[in-house]
Amino acid sequence: MDLLCCESTSKSVAQKDPTLLLDDRVFDTMLKSEIRCLPAPDYLATVQRDLTANLRKIVVDWMWEVCEEQKCQEDIFPLAVNYMDRFLSVNPINKNHLQLLGTTCLLVSSKLRESDCLSVDLLVLYTDNTITSEELLMWELLLLSILKWDVSAITAHDFLWYILKRLHMDTAKPFVDVVIKHCGTFIGMCARDYKFCSYKPSVIAGASIAAALNGLEYAAIYKYDLFTKLHVITGSKKEVLKTCQEQIEAMVEGHKRQRKEMEFEMYEKPYDKTAESDDTTNCWI
Repeated sequence: MDLLCCESTSKSVAQKDPTLLLDDRVFDTMLKSEIRCLPAPDYLATVQRDLTANLRKIVVDWMWEVCEEQKCQEDIFPLAVNYMDRFLSVNPINKNHLQLLGTTCLLVSSKLRESDCLSVDLLVLYTDNTITSEELLMWELLLLSILKWDVSAITAHDFLWYILKRLHMDTAKPFVDVVIKHCGTFIGMCARDYKFCSYKPSVIAGASIAAALNGLEYAAIYKYDLFTKLHVITGSKKEVLKTCQEQIEAMVEGHKRQRKEMEFEMYEKPYDKTAESDDTTNCWI
């Protein structure tokens, strides 16, 4: 007799524990721990000689595409970028090794937080076989040694629910799910931009929430003094949170303009009568 498997193919994701979300001791420990895993904000100028912000963006965009295509959890990508930035903050490399480093960071971050991690063979395939499995495993040990095996870094995603709880927003409402979705997009965009290396994850999380609520006009409707509350919650200065929010919104607007320009160029094709006449004269029908 044939056996039918009725198990779901969806990934198992742990639910947020409401007791932990409301525990100030947990939140305070996270705020203290995030300092430990910050990269140097100017490592491209002080440590790296063969890398530029544009090269970093090319590799980080590729890492983003891999995570999107494999439907990884949202915190896999910013965690992998954190590994890469911390590695590059202390260890200069050749630009030819940058994609290998990015691939290694994806491997380690998925091992840490995914129930079904990205395989070595799959990641090698994504590089068009420009690296080997042996190289990837060797660089995994190199990455862990440079990071001193400290891979449990706090990301901006980790702060989202804690901050929303302390803003006294009902996390059971569908509205908050929309806010979380917007924040996830903003955090991913921040990880792809080198200038956001200077911000702590809690600042990026708070600024992402502010940008999402501003876009949804929540603060204006409910007369919400958002930055004062975020300052009290995270301990970051209101000016820093505001500046980060403005940079996020400017980045989003820039992406929108680029997308419109690409769509305009795609659909704007000049009408060439000469080409049409040539086609008709050569037609044998």
